[in-house]
Order: sequence, then C-alpha cells, then structure tokens
Amino acid sequence: MTTGDTNRTPRHLLLATDLGARSDRALDRAVLLAREWNAKLTVVHAVDPDHNTRDLRKEWDTPSWRRPPDPMKVAMSRIHADLPDLDIRPEVVVEAGDPAEVIAGTAKRIGADLIVIGVARDEALGRRLLGDTVQRLVQKAPVSLLVVRSRPKRMYGKVVVATDFSPSSAVALSAAARLFPNADFTLFNGYSIPYSGILDTWNVRDEFDDWGRKACDKFLSETDLPEGFAARVTRLVEPGEPERLLGELVSGGRVDLTVVGSHGGGALYEIFVGSTAKRIIDEVPGDVLLVRAPKAK
Repeated sequence: MTTGDTNRTPRHLLLATDLGARSDRALDRAVLLAREWNAKLTVVHAVDPDHNTRDLRKEWDTPSWRRPPDPMKVAMSRIHADLPDLDIRPEVVVEAGDPAEVIAGTAKRIGADLIVIGVARDEALGRRLLGDTVQRLVQKAPVSLLVVRSRPKRMYGKVVVATDFSPSSAVALSAAARLFPNADFTLFNGYSIPYSGILDTWNVRDEFDDWGRKACDKFLSETDLPEGFAARVTRLVEPGEPERLLGELVSGGRVDLTVVGSHGGGALYEIFVGSTAKRIIDEVPGDVLLVRAPKAK
C-alpha cells in the first residue's frame, strides 16, 4: 500500500529474505497474500558487499572446482530452490549492499505496495541482526511493512488494530478493513492514568473506560470504513502499556495480526510520537502490519 493508496488491495508485493529458516514463514505468507489479492510477487535478497569482492587473479590460478562460488549466483539458486511450485511466478532480485537500503530501494524502483519480511523469534542473535533491518525499514521504507513471525495457515481471521485515535491510526484501520474484509476486528487502546499512584481507584478507572469507549465510537464514526463495518468491531480499552497488553492478547491466541499506523510526520515526530508503534513491532510476538500513513505537513 503506497502512500495515498490504502483503500485498495496491493497489486505488487515485495518479499525480503535473508535465506534463513524463519524467512520461510514470510515466504509462505507472501504467497498466500499474493494469491488472495491476485498480486505480483518479487523476492529480494541483499548480499554482503564484502563477500562480493574477490581477487580475480588469484581465482584465475585456482582449479575451477576449488574456486569460491559466486555469492550472487548462490543466493539466486537458493531462492529459486526454496520457491514452491506456484501458479504465480515471482521475480527474484539479488543485489549487493546493506539489506535495508537494498529492500527500500527495490520497493521504490518496482513500485511495490507492501513489503513482507520475516523476523526471528525467541532467538537472541537472529532477532538482533534482523531486528536492526526491520527497525530501519520502519523509518525508511516507502510503503507499508508486514513483519511475519507466525507460521501461516490461512488468511488472517482475527485482527486487532492499535489506536491512539490519531489520523495515522485511522488510516491503518481503514486499510486493514479493506485488506481483510472477512476478519473479526478489535479496536484496541491502551492508556495510562496520570498520577496513577494517587488516582488509580475504581471510580477513576471507570471514568477512563467510559471515556475510552466514547472515543472509540467517535473514532469509528469519523474513519473511512466499509458500510456496516463499525457495527461489528469489538472495542477494547485497557489501562497499561499497549505493547505488553497486545503481547498478552497474541499469546492467548486471540489475535492473528496486529495493525499499527505510522505517523509519517518527519524524524522528530517519529522519535517522540511513533515510539509506541516501534515498540509494538519489536515486542508483540505475532505478525504485525505497519501501515504507512501519508506524510504530515
């Protein structure tokens, strides 16, 4: 979903793979979505540029069977071997360079609507290495980003949209409603009570809950949604950190996909206002869709 095109299903998906085992889940999800949306699929892999620098004179004097394989050709071969026998024929792009730069650049060049990427879970080293790429894509990717952690079995059936009642979360809800029209939706807001050590009584919490429900109703009424959609959305307003509460929902099997909006308001705006979205992407254990909102003026 490119900026301004969140009201239609993606026509071109970009799958980013590091050729690791966890990327298989992202591949399966990308194929499932491409079939459902009748979209084109491109697979991209970034090769370490240091591995692509070779001493050609030394290789010339080495027997052919002892020469190191070309990393670009090896990556291309592995991707084609991993691709299942599909009714769609993905295009494969292998380039040398920094992963985030290669992925973002390829997405912009081919006009991709959505980037799909896998990330390790419960593996400290893999999470750190691939997590850096994901976090950089959150900031620099020109389109929306789907981070896949769970093994896909079907289209997303239970979707939760995190909202702070901002315009960007309205864009996220509107996009998700059209991407997954048959899913069960929950609109979620996590809030903190000021001076909670003094004011966190049942009466104060009831007042915040009542305010939250009214805010949800107002938010739904003002968001561009399919006809009748708002009436079937579950409202969930809870005190606490959004990423922790959403993590509990996902771990409890109540959520297949978490959706969050990106404010797109510039570097400082992202640092201070978009930090919750980044924490959700990093800490929620299931799949997370970051919907890229139009740039704020």
